[in-house]
Amino acid sequence: MNWKMKIALAGVCAQSLNVLAADNRHMEHVLVTTSIHKNEAQTALPLTVLSGEELRRQAAATIGETLNHSPGLNSASFGPAVGQPVIRGQQGPRVQLLQNSLSSLDVSSNSADHAVSVEPILADSIEILRGPATLLYGGGAIGGVINVLDGRVPSKSIDGVSSVAELRHSSVDDGRSGVFRVDAGDGNWAAHIDSLYRDWGYPEIPGLAINPRNVEDTDESSAGFIANADGRTRRTTLGSAYHYEDGYFGLSYSELDNVYGIPAGVHHHHDEGDDVGPRVEEESEEGVYLAVSQKRWDLAGDQHFDGVLELLRWRLAYSDYQHQEIEANGDVGTTFNKEALTGRLELAHQTFSYWDGDWHGVFGAQWLEADFSALGEESFVPVNTTRQLGLFWLEDYHSKNWSFEAGLRADMDRLSTEQDTIKDHDTNSISASLAGLYALNNSWTASLSLSSSRRAPTAEERFSNIGNTAGSYVVHGATGAVELGDEQLDSEEAQNIDLSLRAEYEMVSAKIIVFSNQFNDFIYLENTGNEVDGVDVLAYRQQDAIFQGLEYELDWSFYSSANQTYRLGLFGDRIKGELDNGDSAPRLPPGHDGVRLNWQAQNWQADLSVVYAHAQTKPGANELPTASYKRIDMTVSRAFDLADVQYTIMLKGRNLGDDDIRSASSFIRDYAPEAGRGIELALQMRFGDN
Repeated sequence: MNWKMKIALAGVCAQSLNVLAADNRHMEHVLVTTSIHKNEAQTALPLTVLSGEELRRQAAATIGETLNHSPGLNSASFGPAVGQPVIRGQQGPRVQLLQNSLSSLDVSSNSADHAVSVEPILADSIEILRGPATLLYGGGAIGGVINVLDGRVPSKSIDGVSSVAELRHSSVDDGRSGVFRVDAGDGNWAAHIDSLYRDWGYPEIPGLAINPRNVEDTDESSAGFIANADGRTRRTTLGSAYHYEDGYFGLSYSELDNVYGIPAGVHHHHDEGDDVGPRVEEESEEGVYLAVSQKRWDLAGDQHFDGVLELLRWRLAYSDYQHQEIEANGDVGTTFNKEALTGRLELAHQTFSYWDGDWHGVFGAQWLEADFSALGEESFVPVNTTRQLGLFWLEDYHSKNWSFEAGLRADMDRLSTEQDTIKDHDTNSISASLAGLYALNNSWTASLSLSSSRRAPTAEERFSNIGNTAGSYVVHGATGAVELGDEQLDSEEAQNIDLSLRAEYEMVSAKIIVFSNQFNDFIYLENTGNEVDGVDVLAYRQQDAIFQGLEYELDWSFYSSANQTYRLGLFGDRIKGELDNGDSAPRLPPGHDGVRLNWQAQNWQADLSVVYAHAQTKPGANELPTASYKRIDMTVSRAFDLADVQYTIMLKGRNLGDDDIRSASSFIRDYAPEAGRGIELALQMRFGDN
């Protein structure tokens, strides 16, 4: 990397965090990801927020599973350790995954079997932006932005000590997890520490791992469990910050150590390998395991001013990431490395009045430099370097009944390799957005959002198996197929429209969103229907496409008294994706409809949800359909105090109907379904000034 460039651009920024996930007080969440501090009802941008009790109830081992089945959100699983988020049918590089407003800096978008490095169970809040709201974080985030906020750099002054410890056990995979967190300070200095340990065994399932509806040969399938899908995760984070009258600055350091298996029968095995690294436990004899290591430093600060510019926010992160794919005989097949530095700088101007309204805005820059390599038997993408620089501006206007938000972004991307035979690719693009919200009366609001965004092709899309011939193609173990890139791919352009209607009454709230996303030169991985030596050939293709859909939510507090409250919720989504040639977009999630019943009585709380996923009968060219399913989940919790300690006991039931759940978004849906019926018991203890 060019370290002079890194030092010169070391000022970076994002927003601060001020909500604790386990806080049971009914506070309105202040948005972090949209730059200008607002609550959800005050912005025209389509977004979803998980925090407080709702986040604690939904938090799972992966970010995809945590968000799964919320309107417009799904998970592309690759066994229990990998759950990549899907937003409105988009995944991979079209979904920007952030950790405290900066990139997660892992390689999860490179391949379907690579785990995301963020931990939802450690999050204080999770913000999900769709459509035009993604402009602040890159034109390439066409599907959406997910910002996981965990407070590792304390952004609020702390005077005292608070701590949380939590233990969990799940029956479906004999999984165990333990978490603790401590936040302490003297009013100026603040410190943070958290640590996580998790392990799990083979998940139980209701039938065969291999889907007999779509796969003829099931002789090698495990029955009643998914073989080779166990694993273990360790993570520790230390952070500190100094607070003064006009702001704060701080830093944090975290280490991630993650080992997980690829479900049996999925990963393509190699006959030979160089034994150049550590073996992963004896279980590796069963199949392929991934050993992941990430070391990450974060710097952050806010500076308040008196004057036209009222706030400077900056963030900086450096990550050293590696994972090794270890074959069944213990040999290291492929080693992935990614060294990256990213930063963000924002300047917000003070509010001023003009045209009978108030104006507030922010402008800034973000940048990233990343060196990536995949060396070994599964290396089908050359060593490459990505450099990105983005300049953005966002302004909002508020009058009595109207709110408007406008944004503009310029991106400069450079993708280069060390091979003289492959040319460097420079891409410059402009993205823009405009959104408006109108308060029809005290209860009803309507909003419209428009955006135009551009995305440069990734290294995998351009360079996979580039220069190889049919006799020397490298099989991608994750998909069990040959993947072919295309150096001639053009930038992808998306025109997005969101229209929403929202109602807020004392007992009832409702929201419906309809959207359309028109792509020019949409990039997708298509099953060509061809084979090389019995292995499927997938190719990155490009053509126009359109994605359309709707999302809806209804919440009704149908009974409330001094002692208890009953709430009924309805939610769901629909999405349709069609390519210009008439084929359906591949691996698109089906529509979902759900109902949720919630009961609260003093220190008791219970939640029952039933989600019906429709059959996916339009899976895309040369893809196979998925059947419908019902998922029933239930949570019961009880909070109480004992000897100055706040306890919460939680019992969670997952997939209580023991349905065979196969996600249409997953590459391995016909070889590894979701886990069957399971019960999870959790105990949380809170100490000190919580």
